[in-house]
Amino acid sequence: MRPSSKSLAICLLALALGAPAHAVGVRVEVVGSVEYSVIQGGLSGVKAGDRAVMSFNLDSDNYLNSENFPTRGYRIDLGSFDLSIGGVHMQLDMPQAGSGDALFVLRDNDPEVDGFFLSLGPDDRVPLSLHVPGLEPEHELEFGRTFSVNTALHSLNILDAVGVYGFENMSSYQWTMGRFGNYGLEVGYEGISISAVPEPTTQALFGLGALALLGIARWSRQGSLAGSMALAPSVPEYQR
Repeated sequence: MRPSSKSLAICLLALALGAPAHAVGVRVEVVGSVEYSVIQGGLSGVKAGDRAVMSFNLDSDNYLNSENFPTRGYRIDLGSFDLSIGGVHMQLDMPQAGSGDALFVLRDNDPEVDGFFLSLGPDDRVPLSLHVPGLEPEHELEFGRTFSVNTALHSLNILDAVGVYGFENMSSYQWTMGRFGNYGLEVGYEGISISAVPEPTTQALFGLGALALLGIARWSRQGSLAGSMALAPSVPEYQR
């Protein structure tokens, strides 16, 4: 026996409402402006004041906890990474050296300090590797931003860190590119945003839920209209 349209709509609505409410995908974006650059190749035309934007995605369930410090590193989706310096786009090397993991690390009360940094491990800041267009040598990318208080972050769960962070309570930052610890480019930090992105399956379920609500409403209207027609008195056909 085939289910009625109303039954199907109610089932779809129940599925949507029963889906997990929390988002697993996370989008991180850091913005700033170039303070100086002497790197050549594709960056030869970059000058002070040019815009810098770094963005990438990660999964809130995909992380490494430090065994030594109150830090947690979330694995960056390397395919989503983009670093734009003065309009020149660069990606991280895939894979990275060592473990191949590039991490976005959270510090929570470490000690008495909160913050974010990029690294190859969850303990200490280790440069990530990338290549500048037009240049053969590997370059090092470093980024970190710390707070002067231990109340900026509330846990090592990145979903608790969703928000926008400008200069408030900032104790230090570093956003550089170079080789062997020599910085050829430095960016002045302006802000970082961390936002939760619903999973495609969750979005699809809520889309089905919306369709279910529409179907139930349409079914109700049709039912009401049919009832009205059934109760309406018959009217003789107009005669010429």
